Amino acid sequence: MLVSATEMLKKAKAGHYAVGQFNINNLEWTKSILLTAEELKSPVILGVSEGAGKYMTGFGTVAAMVKAMDKELGITVPVALHLDHGTYEGCYKCIKAGFTSIMFDGSHYPFEENLAKSTELVNVAHNLGLSIECEVGSIGGEEDGVVGMGECADPNECKTIADLGVDMLAAGIGNIHGKYPANWQGLSFETLDAIQAKTGEMPLVLHGGTGIPADMIAKYEQMMAQVEQRLAQMK
Repeated sequence: MLVSATEMLKKAKAGHYAVGQFNINNLEWTKSILLTAEELKSPVILGVSEGAGKYMTGFGTVAAMVKAMDKELGITVPVALHLDHGTYEGCYKCIKAGFTSIMFDGSHYPFEENLAKSTELVNVAHNLGLSIECEVGSIGGEEDGVVGMGECADPNECKTIADLGVDMLAAGIGNIHGKYPANWQGLSFETLDAIQAKTGEMPLVLHGGTGIPADMIAKYEQMMAQVEQRLAQMK
């Protein structure tokens, strides 16, 4: 049975671990990801870009395929079917198709427009029991035709979006989709710290994580543990 990402992320935040999102493009990829998640007894988020949805003949086809495979393979771990970097129109298409989670990427809009559209979609998603991710500060590089210059998000804007009640927040901290260039300056942990301080226990999403060096990941994990300790002391 497919579920929203809300509960799995709350448990991950409390348990100090991450939930992997893996984008699917066909049946074989989906099968491999589901079987691996089951073997590892790990919750998983299946991401679907709008381009991949189109390639697989539509979001309805994707939803039907994933639901059928989840049942036929006897998957027992939580699985969320999630729209990745969705447009405003794409979010509604995925809601209609039966996705359990959506992402609205309004980072390319002026902030007030991003806020207005995010507010609307948060209300719609939660009324239907879906989880929703929103983005502040575009992620660098290109994915599925979505191009971002790469920004460090404004912590105050992150708080404003987080306060809408989103289930997860994608905030740019220097991360990039695709191959990381040789002159990459690395993740801005100062920005991450400021965002986390403003948003509290909000689960944060690190897009482009595949190409980030292991030492940066280790530093990120260490920093998150320190933030959690500070939050615990404040309670």
